[in-house]
Amino acid sequence: MTYSVPRLFLVLLLALCAPALVWSQSTLESQIGSRTNAGGNAEVVKVDLGLLDVVGISDREQGFTVDAFVWIQWHDPRLAVRADDPSEVRQVSAANIWTPRLAVLNDRGLDMLLPDVASVDRDGNVVLRQRLVGPLAADLDLHEFPFDSQELRIDIVSYQYSPAELVYSAESEFVANVDDFRSKGWAYEALVPELSVYKLTEDEAGTSQLSFKLRAERKSGFYVLTLALPMTLILFLAWLVHWLPPNVVPPRIGMASATVFSLIAFGVSFRLTLPAIDYLTRADRFVVLSTLLVAVSLAVTVLASQWATNDRLDEANTLSRRMRLAFPIAYAAILSVTLIA
Repeated sequence: MTYSVPRLFLVLLLALCAPALVWSQSTLESQIGSRTNAGGNAEVVKVDLGLLDVVGISDREQGFTVDAFVWIQWHDPRLAVRADDPSEVRQVSAANIWTPRLAVLNDRGLDMLLPDVASVDRDGNVVLRQRLVGPLAADLDLHEFPFDSQELRIDIVSYQYSPAELVYSAESEFVANVDDFRSKGWAYEALVPELSVYKLTEDEAGTSQLSFKLRAERKSGFYVLTLALPMTLILFLAWLVHWLPPNVVPPRIGMASATVFSLIAFGVSFRLTLPAIDYLTRADRFVVLSTLLVAVSLAVTVLASQWATNDRLDEANTLSRRMRLAFPIAYAAILSVTLIA
C-alpha cells in the first residue's frame, strides 16, 4: 500500500499526538469526575455568605428575595500553580475542574451574575465567587401575625456527595448588612450558620447541609394603622346606634346593617394579603371577634326597636343603655386578647 506525502505526514502526526491527547483527556476527567481525596477523607468546603440585601418578604408567596455574595473555598493540590509559572493566582473555568456541586435547596429562581470561574493559588487553594440575586422559599409561621418573627434560611447542599465525601467547614461565615436592607417593615438579625444532614428519606445517607439563618421580626406599626384603626372606626359607628332612640327604627337598623357589611368586606380584603393558610392569625381572631361583637350589636338593635314598636319603650331604653356600656368593654377585651396580649 502506498501513501502520498501529505497523507503519510498526517498519519504520523496523529500517532505522535495520540498519547498526549489521551493523557490530557484522562487528566481532565480525573479533575472533573473525582475528588482530591477520593477513597479517603471527606472534602472540606468552606462557604462564606455575604447578604447584601433582603429586597422584600412576601407573606402571600411564602418567600423572600435576596441579593447575596458567596465565596466557596476548598483545597485541590492538582490545580496548584506550577513553580515555573510567574503567576501567583490563575483563573480556571469551573466546568473544567472538580467542584463540590453545591445548590441552594430553597432556590426559587436565583440568578448567578458572575462568570463561573475559580481562582487557584500556588498551594492549590480554590476559590469560587458568585453573586446570587432572586427569590427563595420560606416556611413562614403566621400564627402571631402581625406580631410575628420569622426565620429566613438559605440552605446549601451538595446534590452529588454524601456526608462521607463532603463536609462544610465550621469556620464558614455569615455576614449581613441588616441596617442597609431595603425591606424596612422588618428588623433583622444574622444568626450563626448551622451544620446538619439533609435527607429525603430516613434510610438514605443524605448530604451535608449548611444553613445560613436570618431572624426577621415584623414591625407591627403599619398593620396597627391599617387594621386596628379602620376597625375601631367601624365599631364606633356600630356603638353609636345605641345612642339613637329605640323608636327611630329605620336609621338604627340601616346604620347597624351597614357596619356589619363594612366589617365583613374589610376583613375579607385584609385576609387576601395572606396565603391560603388553614389557621387563624392574631389579626384573623381580631376580625372574627369584632365581627361577632357587631353581630350581637345588630341583634340588640333589632330587639330594642321591636320592643319600642310594641309599647315596651322603657325596656328598650334600658337595653340600649346597657349596650352603650357593654359594647366598649367588650371591644377593649377583644383588643387585649388579640392585639395587645
